[in-house]
Amino acid sequence: ALVARARALSWAVVTTGAADDEDGPGDGRAAAGPPDSPELRAALDALLREAERLLEQRTAAHDATGDDPGPLPATGPAPGSATAEKYLTVLHCRVFAAYHALLASAPEIPAPVRERFEASRATLHTEAGRLGVAHQRGAARVFAGDVAARLGEHAVAEPELRAALEEIDGSGRPWRGTRVRALLAQVLLALGKPGEAASLLHRALAEAVRYEDALFPMAPTYLLLGHAGTHTGDLAGAVRHFSEAATRFDRAGEPDDAADARLQLADLLVRTGRQADAVAVLESVVGDESAAGLDRRLLAQARLTLGRGLRELGEHLPAAEEFLRLADTVASWEDAGATLTLVAAEAATALALAGRWEAARAAYARAFAAHAEAPDPPMLLETACEFARLTMAARGAEGTEEALRHLADADTLRTAVPEDDEDFVHWFAAGSVHYRRARVLAEAERFAEALPEAEQAVAAFDSGGADGEERRAEAVRIAALVEGRGLGRTQAAVTRLTEAAARCERARLHEAAQILTAVRDDLAAGDTLRRPVQPTNNVGPTDR
Repeated sequence: ALVARARALSWAVVTTGAADDEDGPGDGRAAAGPPDSPELRAALDALLREAERLLEQRTAAHDATGDDPGPLPATGPAPGSATAEKYLTVLHCRVFAAYHALLASAPEIPAPVRERFEASRATLHTEAGRLGVAHQRGAARVFAGDVAARLGEHAVAEPELRAALEEIDGSGRPWRGTRVRALLAQVLLALGKPGEAASLLHRALAEAVRYEDALFPMAPTYLLLGHAGTHTGDLAGAVRHFSEAATRFDRAGEPDDAADARLQLADLLVRTGRQADAVAVLESVVGDESAAGLDRRLLAQARLTLGRGLRELGEHLPAAEEFLRLADTVASWEDAGATLTLVAAEAATALALAGRWEAARAAYARAFAAHAEAPDPPMLLETACEFARLTMAARGAEGTEEALRHLADADTLRTAVPEDDEDFVHWFAAGSVHYRRARVLAEAERFAEALPEAEQAVAAFDSGGADGEERRAEAVRIAALVEGRGLGRTQAAVTRLTEAAARCERARLHEAAQILTAVRDDLAAGDTLRRPVQPTNNVGPTDR
């Protein structure tokens, strides 16, 4: 009865924060208030005193045989006896309550709360060792490792959990180690040890089945295995594990967790080049009957990722439909904020890619209106530059002025951002706008205007240091083509390319150097025909 009361009291902390007090105070069932309330502490302390008193009245022989108790041995109950285990269970419940009080106050844990947890845990550890109950000694270490892991102190958690497993494995109760292995695996993943983590997770799953642990968190464990696989290079295994996690979350009636697992699966499929499979997974999330009941932000993320996936597959109109549907949904949120700005911008680009220009321009205006309320300069700048590119692709020279207006929008965006804004990379923004304007002007055969823009792009990317080196090389390529083919200054263009190629070699950008050298050789060979500067090979990732 004492153990049952201790367990009920400690679990009340987790389930309700307070137990039913109809039996009155002082009987071990009257928890009051939050996890660290004085009433709760007093009730648990009273149970501990009662447990200690009972130890003085019983002997290990009575527990083992049922005979009348004899004199109490001076050293207390025999190691591993039933009396010892009951006493330690009460201590365990006391630690359990202190543990939840600590978690409830994290991350700013008051000193008294931490001290009570550490003291009660140390008592359990010491007493379990004295009484020869290995699994309780291991439990004391599990508490320490668990708290350290939750507070991000993974280097502290690892040795505690390893020691706990040694204690538990030697206790003759191997089933008690299943969850500890899963927790240690999670810590090892955080410490960059995915191989060992994967082995522990596989063993934990096998033990959960072997010991028929119906409460073991199978779905989260498969999810962790998926993450481990992405880090070990077992991508095929990771796909299977993410899929299994999603299926098990479905069975458990956890639609949000199932959807989140499928989002992670889709991300992995994209990274492994299986874009179509990723889209199919995402369509199953947003098209499922339970989609309406999903967390709104989770569903929004699924639609956003689906839209981007469809766009990458060249299905621009379906992508635009997803973005527009999402924009309408997000617009109804009270806290739509920058999310609406981002989604409206994505919709605008998708509509332009689909050739729905009237709708695209309306979405573009909507994105800038949203930006005025919730700014997202990097996203809008990318959208403006992309609109300039797509306008020229759709209309040719006739679209030059419209394209330049979009780039003027981009300039307005970037110059409005303070220089000390750490979330905005000014050199990249300036270089991107100048680069795109140079391309637009070159395609319109306005070469004299295009060259200074290309040179400004070179200077901007140059200010980015090593991060801007590849983009600088691409801007040099455009400048040289404008200068050589557009303005007929072949020798100056050759010199420019020679210097840039050598610089790329020094920076170990060998592919970029090869491209620049090939362009230089073409120009040097006398290929000076004036033609639109729209080469097929870019040096840097400046275009989609």
